[in-house]
Amino acid sequence: MRAGLLLLALLAGPALADACLQAPWREQPCPNLRYLSVTGEDGARMVCVCPPDFAHLQAVPDTVAGKALRDKELERIAASYQLTDAELGQILQLQD
Repeated sequence: MRAGLLLLALLAGPALADACLQAPWREQPCPNLRYLSVTGEDGARMVCVCPPDFAHLQAVPDTVAGKALRDKELERIAASYQLTDAELGQILQLQD
């Protein structure tokens, strides 16, 4: 019984997730695809993400121009996947 429920959860997880967050230039399957639960204004939902595609956003740049570029990229990602800033921060595990 327990094994059946686990199998059902593993098979249903990808079907319940929205479109995966990944880099637009990605041509090969993500080597490290993750399914995360994100809590937003509408409650919790499942999102899949390819963390290696967004690793460069983990560090906050030292320059004003670098910070502005990072902020614009985060805004673009949030808008294209219809996410709030807080949801995107949860998904990408941003520290700032």
